[in-house]
Amino acid sequence: MRFVAPAAVVMTLSIIPTFQLSGQHFSIGPQIVFGDYREVSPDLHYQGGGIGANASVEWKKFSADVALSKVQYKPVVGGAATAVFNASEVDVRLRYYISGPVSAELGMINRKADPEFEAQSVGAITAGAQMAYLLGPGVRMALRGGLMFGAKYSGGGTTSGLGALQLGLGLTVDALRGRVRFTGDYGFQRFSRETSNGSTTLPAPIQQSLGRIGFAIAF
Repeated sequence: MRFVAPAAVVMTLSIIPTFQLSGQHFSIGPQIVFGDYREVSPDLHYQGGGIGANASVEWKKFSADVALSKVQYKPVVGGAATAVFNASEVDVRLRYYISGPVSAELGMINRKADPEFEAQSVGAITAGAQMAYLLGPGVRMALRGGLMFGAKYSGGGTTSGLGALQLGLGLTVDALRGRVRFTGDYGFQRFSRETSNGSTTLPAPIQQSLGRIGFAIAF
């Protein structure tokens, strides 16, 4: 029964008109960012907010997005975490249009924690796919997903080849004849990280969710 909901989503999306490639455009704008971060166990749980920016460009079958964010994370009441930290993240995604709603994605993420060892800084290469749909005049939705490879952590540890994944959902709404775009995005990352104390391997997963809302000026 757990497969019924995903199957229904896929069937629903399959009948929505696909997003058509535009000739060329560039957009850039600010965002407000909300985050949820967990490390090692649900007891190390943080939430916070901050600012960000997003830039995108499309040319023929190629497109790229660059998202920047800085979030101040505070411990959730009742958890084991005690310290506040800042997380600055760069997320770069390069895409190549394949067919229908599908584009292939390749990119990288780099997140730096400050102070350095209050949380894990992490960097990785990302690879996956995006499915883009036109929901109505000027309204577009994009679903993306993929794996993250070669993850490096400031506190050490390793992740198997299929042990890190990311998922995302984005929505843009055009206004003023497409010159202004209201944007919303949700992204989820999970690293099934493992560490060693010299005699045994211990699970030390890292999980983050980021929500972004803002607007962009299109050229």
